[in-house]
Amino acid sequence: MKNKLFLLTCVLLLGCLSSCDLDNYNAPDAQFYGTVIDSETNEPILQDLYNGSRIDFRELAYENSNTRQIIFYTDGTFRENNLFSGLYEVQALRGNFFPSEVLTIDIKGATEYHFQTLPYIRIHDFDVSFDEVKGIVTGTFKLEQVATNPVASITLYADRSIHLCNNLYEMIARGSVGAIVNSEQTFKLEMSTENLVSGKEYYFKAGALISGIDEAKHNYSHVIQLHIDNSKVIPDIPIPGKVLDDCESTDGWNPVQNVRSISLDEDKKEGSYSVRIDTEGAAGYLIFQKKYDAPFDTEVTAENGYLAFDMYVSDVSMIGNGVTRLDLTSSGKADFNEVRWSWQEMELTNGWNKVELSLNRMVAGNELDLSAVDFIRFVDIEPKGPVVIKLDHIRFYSK
Repeated sequence: MKNKLFLLTCVLLLGCLSSCDLDNYNAPDAQFYGTVIDSETNEPILQDLYNGSRIDFRELAYENSNTRQIIFYTDGTFRENNLFSGLYEVQALRGNFFPSEVLTIDIKGATEYHFQTLPYIRIHDFDVSFDEVKGIVTGTFKLEQVATNPVASITLYADRSIHLCNNLYEMIARGSVGAIVNSEQTFKLEMSTENLVSGKEYYFKAGALISGIDEAKHNYSHVIQLHIDNSKVIPDIPIPGKVLDDCESTDGWNPVQNVRSISLDEDKKEGSYSVRIDTEGAAGYLIFQKKYDAPFDTEVTAENGYLAFDMYVSDVSMIGNGVTRLDLTSSGKADFNEVRWSWQEMELTNGWNKVELSLNRMVAGNELDLSAVDFIRFVDIEPKGPVVIKLDHIRFYSK
């Protein structure tokens, strides 16, 4: 019996010693940290809060070791504190910048490394203003393309966190671009503060997304803070009038020439949609138009009547340089029983515009019948390049 107890004690002691040996591995002893930096401006490339750009790294001491990831912080920095010293294969990719080369880095102790690359887009001259009476925040900025792909979209973000980005915001105003942009072009986005908490500090940031690059993330501006106080806002009273086209459908809109597509867009001024026109920007005319099924009685006169609508233009420098006009007729076609305006008379700027055009300009012998309007046409004889145009809330009213 004593021998059995002695043997059992030995087995237990051996087990304990073996267990101690297994737990006696070295703890992680290295850290890897740094920043992703614009190699031309030497500034950090700002990032998303999560699901953003990442660093793939793999330890080379072991064959077939798994690839792991480090995600950047919003200020473009990164840090991984639980690594074992050794050689690692490292690459920064799947972000808002050109992927880095695959690098071999000896990580030991506190190892600092800064990825030098280029962002797809740089955002310059970002500024925001708050109209306390209208309850509108307006963001303006310029874009510098580094990648040659068209810019897909632009966004104005608002949030009470300084880390706001494309996956953290309380409110956004988004605009489609779909074009190569001019670095001198100023973009404008407006955001109603109706759904922001009055009396609070909000951060605002501009973003832009490149097209045609798999898993591309948004590029960002710096952050601006504003105090939002809606106590002085005067409710906006819509201009009264009789609606010719609410732009909730593309039915009847015809892409005659130099138009790539006509579609609905959730970026709108009234209702749920606007009608979006993406142009080709090739040589020749730009024409899009609509023939209405039934004559429309505007219920206004030429002396006191106005045609009004909301019009978005992504880049006004691409249009209106040659002979441009808007035709409104009661003949079911262009050039007969019409009134026309030049696009210059609309005084368009980049972004959304409220257009109001007086009808008091009819030409004798070619009068528009204001009780039977049935055709509208937009024409540009010398477009300079591709542009996105949106129309909403086309109506008539009297002053």
